[in-house]
Amino acid sequence: MAPPDKSRRLFRLLRRGRAQTFERSAAEEAALWAAHQRAATAVRDTGEAAQRIASHVAKQRGTVDSLSDRARTVSARAQELAATFSRIVDAFARLELVALNAGLEGARLGEGPGRALGLVADEVRGQATRGSEASRELATSLSEIGSELAQVNTNLDRAREAAAEVGQEAARVSGASADAERALEEVGERFRKTTGSDPEAARAIAEAGEHAKALISSLTGVSGKVPPALVANALRPALEPLLRLLESDASNDASE
Repeated sequence: MAPPDKSRRLFRLLRRGRAQTFERSAAEEAALWAAHQRAATAVRDTGEAAQRIASHVAKQRGTVDSLSDRARTVSARAQELAATFSRIVDAFARLELVALNAGLEGARLGEGPGRALGLVADEVRGQATRGSEASRELATSLSEIGSELAQVNTNLDRAREAAAEVGQEAARVSGASADAERALEEVGERFRKTTGSDPEAARAIAEAGEHAKALISSLTGVSGKVPPALVANALRPALEPLLRLLESDASNDASE
């Protein structure tokens, strides 16, 4: 059993303002560790997000490259088809000329064989005219499609350049996040060496401070209403371990 003077000394120690100072210091240290952990988590999440963005951008660049190649191929094919239809238009024009000559020859021959030749020439000339117009429209449409595909290919090239820039920015953000994470780890290590505590210890000390605050509040409430000796005797089983711990810490500090 602890001597009465030690119990009274411990009672006075708990009621002094030093407990409040210790509580503030422990709370500030716990808050600093909490802020450090939040910053480290945010930096780590930022780096992981940047890596995911870079991965997605790389996939998108592959898709854009494939689409660009396909658009370039289709554009070249459309231009080739437009040139082919241009040659078809020329062939229909020559066929119209042949039909016109056949009609003139049929008119020269007169009725009978000339009439049949004229009818065939008119039909051939009409079909050639319609084929020429259709071929000309198809050639124009294919030329327009080729131009549109060329514009699409230009836009895809711009998209590829933008994706490359985004990928570079994401890589820079990832590198900056890695540097910031290493800096935070160094800050945490220096803070640990300076304070001699870690996040778990700071949290435990802050919780102990809250309990001490509640104890001091309770002791203040009974002060003046109950004799101090009675309070000391009632709290002695719980306070003796704390007293031994405080005396041990005091002796360690004195030896250092």
